[in-house]
Amino acid sequence: MIIVAGDTSTSINTVAVCRDDAILAETVVDCGRTHAERLLDTITWVLGEAGMSLNQVDALAISTGPGSFTGLRVGLATWKGLALGQDLPLVGVPTLAALSRLPAMNDGVCCPMLDARMGEVFAAAYRFESGVRSPVLADCVAPVEKVAEALHTHESVTVFGDGVGVYEARIRASLPSCRVLPRTFWPPRASAVSAEAREMLLAGWSAEAATVRPVYLRKSQAEQNRERAEHP
Repeated sequence: MIIVAGDTSTSINTVAVCRDDAILAETVVDCGRTHAERLLDTITWVLGEAGMSLNQVDALAISTGPGSFTGLRVGLATWKGLALGQDLPLVGVPTLAALSRLPAMNDGVCCPMLDARMGEVFAAAYRFESGVRSPVLADCVAPVEKVAEALHTHESVTVFGDGVGVYEARIRASLPSCRVLPRTFWPPRASAVSAEAREMLLAGWSAEAATVRPVYLRKSQAEQNRERAEHP
């Protein structure tokens, strides 16, 4: 199964071409959220490096959030356009689920955290037992103290992601026994999105482009400001 996957949920622009569990080509670039300007060129370049064209691809996969509202919209619009134009299946992959694959854990709990701004993180948690993953904390947006409260009964909690870079002191204060992964493990990887999509396809998930939607978890800042103005 050949999948072209992408993640634009943060400032990291990452695109990969994978055959089953092998990475044929992948980019991971901190583009400062200029996804709209570079995404199509990146896809073309990665396909070229893999020696492929879109008509050789079996499916597309894109991270659906949570994350940057603008980044998610750019990514979904681009991948939907490719899916509809090439009549390809499109899998919408939860961003935090894909991130949970990066530490390659065998046992313990991992908790990816992305900076949600406004003093909060986007977070989820997964338990691994002999390499088998199960959810512990569903996708949420909350202060790190609330996330830590939900995980305080679990031993061997591993945290990572750009949210750690912003709130590390608060995370360590509220979850003192946690293990913080090095920054190498923080950026999203399109290859992890591909791996998650492959498992979802094998499990029978829908791959219709029209059904793929972004997952924001909260209203945009503009929507919140408008509501406050209308209902002070």
